[in-house]
Amino acid sequence: MKKIFRKLTAAGLMAVMAFTVTACGGSGSTGGEAQIDTSQTNFKIFAGISALSPDNSEKPLVKQLNEAMGVTIEWNCVSGDTLTEKKNLVLNAGSDLPDALMGAQLTDSELITGGASGLLIPLEDYINEETMPNLSKVIEKRPNLLASCTMPDGHIYGLPGISEMGFKHTDGNTYYIGAIPQFTAINTKWLEAVNMEMPTTVDELHDVLVAFKENDVNGNGDATDEIPMSFIFPESNGAWCAGMGTFFAPFGCTDYTMDHKAIKDGKVYYQAASDAYKNAIAYYHNWFEEGLIDIEIFSQDSSQYIAKGNGDDPRLGVFVWWEIPEVVGAERAADYAYLPILDGPDGTHHVNLNEMGTTGHDGFSVTKDCKNPELLLKWVDQRYDPIISMQCIYGPIGTYWTEEPDENGCYSLRELKEGETAGEIKSKNEWIGPSEQLAEDYGTYYYMEDRAQERLDDTQNFWFQYVDSTEYYPSVVYTEEEIETINDKLSDIKSMTEERVSHWLRDGGIENEWDQYLSDLDSMGLQDVIGAWQAAYDRYAAALED
Repeated sequence: MKKIFRKLTAAGLMAVMAFTVTACGGSGSTGGEAQIDTSQTNFKIFAGISALSPDNSEKPLVKQLNEAMGVTIEWNCVSGDTLTEKKNLVLNAGSDLPDALMGAQLTDSELITGGASGLLIPLEDYINEETMPNLSKVIEKRPNLLASCTMPDGHIYGLPGISEMGFKHTDGNTYYIGAIPQFTAINTKWLEAVNMEMPTTVDELHDVLVAFKENDVNGNGDATDEIPMSFIFPESNGAWCAGMGTFFAPFGCTDYTMDHKAIKDGKVYYQAASDAYKNAIAYYHNWFEEGLIDIEIFSQDSSQYIAKGNGDDPRLGVFVWWEIPEVVGAERAADYAYLPILDGPDGTHHVNLNEMGTTGHDGFSVTKDCKNPELLLKWVDQRYDPIISMQCIYGPIGTYWTEEPDENGCYSLRELKEGETAGEIKSKNEWIGPSEQLAEDYGTYYYMEDRAQERLDDTQNFWFQYVDSTEYYPSVVYTEEEIETINDKLSDIKSMTEERVSHWLRDGGIENEWDQYLSDLDSMGLQDVIGAWQAAYDRYAAALED
């Protein structure tokens, strides 16, 4: 690692001597433009840090990057509940601003407002091979990255960050760990006990669940304590990975998100207002009446749910989670296997991908008071080097990572001491801010956490064979008006959907009440919300074509 920093130091100092000043304001900016002062090497930064983290000034990695670029940073570091309060004081001060905000969790509304008022300066002119060579390399690999952080006025006020845990698919594209967030599993030991095969259709699963319900398949002498199938509904009860999303696939959609948002052929729609959704709920109401679905799906939280799989006697026949051992325990995991995506009554299924938000733009913004933004951005650009990013995200080499890479050139988590956890080490040593974590970095520079890698392997090797559409709703930027529309209307819309669907699963009646439900959704502003989603997506798509 010392050799790497010697190279960075030499290259950094040469770049400082050679850089050319670019316009600070950028075209079309409002408010006053900053006075350029290339002699500025001391900067003030307001920064968010984790609760366990020391001040950024104490972190060895910060000192190394400062030395490499010849700068001094005066930090104002804030953590916890006071971050939002103190950030608001900074943004509303108007004068005596810091030169930059880093890891401050700036919202899109704050970026838009700050840019329009001139408080935050546009950054797009600095994102080039001379000023930000590392970020430019990332953009070459991910051309959509700039689109994800470009505000509706065409400017970039927050540098992009990207974090991918993904795999390269045979179609040449990379997909990520959240692409299919819910895995279904079935107790194969129970299947053997009732002498039945792995189901491949939703009707076959029905017959299997009936057999689970009518027999003492867990062998404890009680034929009434088995739970044929369980999940958590709605997901807002606190278990994003335990919903019934994949059970919609036999009817034409996979509704993973609490927003019920999906996209098809570039058009955004609300899945909980689709015929596929209606038909699925009508079908599963019959299962609920037959006692095949856990009666506590509406009330249980994740801890209660997991307890049903981890008890002395196994009680779950089919369940949903993102891995098997966490629900049923490592020793009993071998009794379960993934349940395939099932064909529906018409002999087909449809699996679409979840929203995949791998990018952000709240990590670093520069204020109008910065006199030498080019040097400051050269300094922060070091964080986009993959080895530097690795240390920013998790902690330094020798502290979080092994001292030296292995024979493949990769670092791994060092051996933990008694009482240590990887999460605690990360929290104490991470340096929050913009960074890059590309799918191809794993196995090239460092290794992924074992459980995350296993989940990716399962996604790629098992679940992706059932995917019908790889189109997904990406990370987008909303205007202030769109944010207001979504915030004002979506929460009530989702609450009504959850209330009605819970009623229909439990009591039935969806066929007679569906048209009124659709009318109520529209009266609550569903089309306005869809319009906001669509407008943001269209801007994103257009930016990709520029």
